[in-house]
Amino acid sequence: MARFFVLDDVSYCYPGSAKTGVCQVNLELEPGTFLAILGANGSGKSTLARLCCGLLKPTSGRVLVEGYSTANDEELKYIYQQVGIVFQHPDNQFVASTVEREIAFGVENRTLSSPEIRQVVDEELSRFGLMALKTAQPHSLSGGEKRLLSLADIWALKPKLILVDEPLAMLDPGTKHRITGLLQELKTRGQSMIWFTHGLAEVMWADQVLVMVDGQIVWRGRPAALLGMAEEARAWGITLPPATQVASKLGIDGPIVANERELVAALWK
Repeated sequence: MARFFVLDDVSYCYPGSAKTGVCQVNLELEPGTFLAILGANGSGKSTLARLCCGLLKPTSGRVLVEGYSTANDEELKYIYQQVGIVFQHPDNQFVASTVEREIAFGVENRTLSSPEIRQVVDEELSRFGLMALKTAQPHSLSGGEKRLLSLADIWALKPKLILVDEPLAMLDPGTKHRITGLLQELKTRGQSMIWFTHGLAEVMWADQVLVMVDGQIVWRGRPAALLGMAEEARAWGITLPPATQVASKLGIDGPIVANERELVAALWK
């Protein structure tokens, strides 16, 4: 049986440039896994995300989805159905003139009947709080609304693997909380997910974390393990949770603080 998702010694060099975007990355993902890939801007995260879904083809190595290779144009159609990506800049993925047509665009390729498509669109409009905006133009939405629509686009397609590239960037706290809750809901349903970010606080609930520096994977482990590696994390361009940073500045000894609740408990000791 073919393995679910594999990166086999994957490298990518930008055309016409000596710069290597991704260098010899190896990864195997089991179904239902939530993987976080952390790194600073320019570390290669977004390039790797595009390699994972077939938008870029490796210069060397293989990206395999259930045994299908992104290097094979004939197999890409299947891969696009199994792997969905939510871009860091949602405007890059919008193609339709209204919010409801945007959600319907991808669903129409699932050979559903018109009533079934209407039902799916209405469900996603409701789930993501976009019903009142269904006739609005996607590019006219606020930053948070665009991010919600980009998630609704992918959620409606029900891919086996979802990639999210900096999904909380430039959002207000309320929208961040809502999007995090929606992605956590996906995880509880067994959705496979890879989250690309520089902020550890966003992905403390991940099954595993990989750290990228200059296109290479330099560390693998559980999110909590990074909390005890503050010096290394900062050198890698990773932002530690605010509570961890405050505890460090206050010189709090004892168990590593990961969140506000643990910080308050440490201060009361």
